[in-house]
Amino acid sequence: MEAIKKRMSQFRYSNVPMPGYANRINQTLDNVLHSVLRPLSNRYAASIPALLLQMQEVTSPKQLTNLVNRLQRRIWHLSAQEQLSERKQVADALARLMQHATGAPLRLEAAGWLRLFVQAAYLAQPEQVFVTLVTAAVRASDVNEQRAYLKMTFDCFWPFRYPYAPYNWESFPNNAVFYPLAPLLAQENDSIQDSLLTIFAELPSLEDEEIVEYLLLVALAWSTDPDPERRQRITTILALMNNCAAQEALGRLQGDSDPLVSAGARRAAEKVRSA
Repeated sequence: MEAIKKRMSQFRYSNVPMPGYANRINQTLDNVLHSVLRPLSNRYAASIPALLLQMQEVTSPKQLTNLVNRLQRRIWHLSAQEQLSERKQVADALARLMQHATGAPLRLEAAGWLRLFVQAAYLAQPEQVFVTLVTAAVRASDVNEQRAYLKMTFDCFWPFRYPYAPYNWESFPNNAVFYPLAPLLAQENDSIQDSLLTIFAELPSLEDEEIVEYLLLVALAWSTDPDPERRQRITTILALMNNCAAQEALGRLQGDSDPLVSAGARRAAEKVRSA
């Protein structure tokens, strides 16, 4: 096409006195070529179902990103209700890919896309993404991969926070979603333990026995830790636990020698009482 246009351009600027003739030739050729190429373009413009099928065959994060971007471009032009439906299918495909992908980079890329879908409020019900990330964290055998899933789980709480809260509390995942994470607190890994506590601190309450069984021991240990930052951070956890030992620890921290710890403990207790 470019070669044809170049030759026609050269002809147009010659000295042959045929005004407007070259332009008409160019337009005619353009129309013919568009008619020929249109069916080919349509053939390579894969449908949303076809792209979803291709997603199960990707072998690298780059391939996955290209596919999801192509899907996003097609979904963007649909109605709002259709977008929710199609993005739910994309999220389901990403979750399946996380289950079956053999390489951590591909699993993490799929998880990153799920996190984005929640943070952008692309899904009507985000709970299933939390389930997928929690399951991935429990199954991960590599500490770094496990920590990445926990960080993504925490990041998915952002859309529930004021003032940028596209999701209401009715969409907040049930506490049972996070039960599988509680046994991970027994791991002797400070970074994993720290990540888990940041997640549990986001829950509206911590009264479930499935959580308390593992969380209470860690919370009480942190409440007496020499590091004041740890004592301050655990105040929220203690306040959310309807447990005598936890409440006693919270009361003790309200009189802590570190002013930041004592102030944090009082705020945590007041926040729970006013809830």
